[in-house]
Amino acid sequence: MVVLFWSLVGAVVFVAVGYGALLILLSSLAVSRRSRPTPPPLDVTVLIAAHNEERYIADKLRNALSQEIGPHRLSVVVVSDGSTDKTVDMARSVSPDRVRVIEIRDHVGKIPALRRALREIAGDVVIFSDANSTFKPGALATLLEPFGDERVGGVCGAPAVRRSRRSWLAAGEHLYWHYDNRLKQAEGSLGGVVSAQGSLYAIRRALVPDIPTAVADDFYISTAVPAAGFRLAFAPSAISEEAVAANVRREFGRRVRSTERGWRALLLRRGLLNPLRTGPYAVHLLFHKLLRRMVPVLLLALLVTSALGAPDSPFLLVMLFGQLLGYGLAVAVPFSPALRRVPGATIAFFFLETQAAMILGLARVAVGRTSDRWTPVRETAGPGATTKASST
Repeated sequence: MVVLFWSLVGAVVFVAVGYGALLILLSSLAVSRRSRPTPPPLDVTVLIAAHNEERYIADKLRNALSQEIGPHRLSVVVVSDGSTDKTVDMARSVSPDRVRVIEIRDHVGKIPALRRALREIAGDVVIFSDANSTFKPGALATLLEPFGDERVGGVCGAPAVRRSRRSWLAAGEHLYWHYDNRLKQAEGSLGGVVSAQGSLYAIRRALVPDIPTAVADDFYISTAVPAAGFRLAFAPSAISEEAVAANVRREFGRRVRSTERGWRALLLRRGLLNPLRTGPYAVHLLFHKLLRRMVPVLLLALLVTSALGAPDSPFLLVMLFGQLLGYGLAVAVPFSPALRRVPGATIAFFFLETQAAMILGLARVAVGRTSDRWTPVRETAGPGATTKASST
């Protein structure tokens, strides 16, 4: 049991931290690439799917249109997915000559809304972005630079937590995105980034796929790039800031839905795990997306191993109590402001919350449940936001 215990510890540490550290080290030793040629003038469309975003949409549009992008031509498409507030009116009031609003009366879901909008978008590049994220100055110009390389089919921006609105819950989110962006940078120099995050990424229009229902749209769309034999690049200076929900329950629900939809997308893209087809990218995908999502299963196995071996091993007994104490303290963080001030406590809660969401997301996939319709966590979720697979 002790040997199994240490084997599981080693697996958890390597998958959660060690692989990323190794990749970052290898990327620092890699020979830097030559500078890319400047991309030709591109017709670029920013696509924003919105559901009840009256609080954010006008500022988002002004933020996007204020970006300096050099010789490229920029327009914006907003597709309103059954909004019942002033989202449509506010979007139409901002620069009508450069912003097109597509209104869908019913709340059909984000992916059907994206499909509807994409039917009317031509041009060279589509930039996908969330309604509540804010582009830092120069973000879009930086995002478009890698398209000077014809082998690049898509570019990922760098998500960040909005500093002026950080809650205690955002501490873990900030650390996560800092690490994930560094990992993307390493992947980009060693075979290509695995996938994009929805707040900011760009794809050549010809590579944007038809999107299946009930998948993580950002993962599925961005992985169409390596699936077509192109590289997915990373632009670390293309920063998009977003606030984190302060409500623990809503944020946890978002993570469960995100993980569930991510699993479905990964299953559809499982062919990319073949290194004979995608080379080093397959290894990045295996560790970054597949094995990372298996960490909660390894942690559960670690707890069970400790419990089974505790009666015969004082060491495993101590390890069992240590795990239970650690989990107990992490669970208590949302209920204790004093505990949140303990160094590392909020990070421990964020880690535990993430692992719990991952295993629940996997369970939802296993029993055939899907989250077809989408309500931002900053909104109060209405009834019926989660439906059975038969309703897709």
